[in-house]
Amino acid sequence: MDSRKSQGAADQNHDENGSMDDENHNLYELIGGEAGIEKLVTAFYDRVLTEPDLAPFFRHVPMDRLRMMQKEFFSEALGGPLFYKGHSLRQVHAGKGISKEHLRRFVGCLLKTLEEEREDFGLTRQDVDRIYSRIAIEADRLTDDVTESG
Repeated sequence: MDSRKSQGAADQNHDENGSMDDENHNLYELIGGEAGIEKLVTAFYDRVLTEPDLAPFFRHVPMDRLRMMQKEFFSEALGGPLFYKGHSLRQVHAGKGISKEHLRRFVGCLLKTLEEEREDFGLTRQDVDRIYSRIAIEADRLTDDVTESG
């Protein structure tokens, strides 16, 4: 596995001196830092795994490893200190039969999770929108190779 920073969120979250962009760093802090990211990822995947159209994609996936990678991904996208070290999103999702509708539902689960957990995180609706937007922008990187299914 490549231990270098991914080229997506990291480049957008850090300036040329390696300092975190204040807006994204604030998102990481708003969600509660590492503990908040862990809580969000857990609640998010609890929701995803109840979705009949999404759960089959995770049937043979080691969830502990996936959750760790998602914590890295969410941390990086929100300006935190962890960086996603996995393969590119396109590479990981290619050939899995994931349609744009699946991706829409997956990202919809994130929004529902943020909305339902908003008060527990102490977030405003605007905070939820900002966090959702940052993560959704990064998730869109996988759509280039996503196939449409009928």
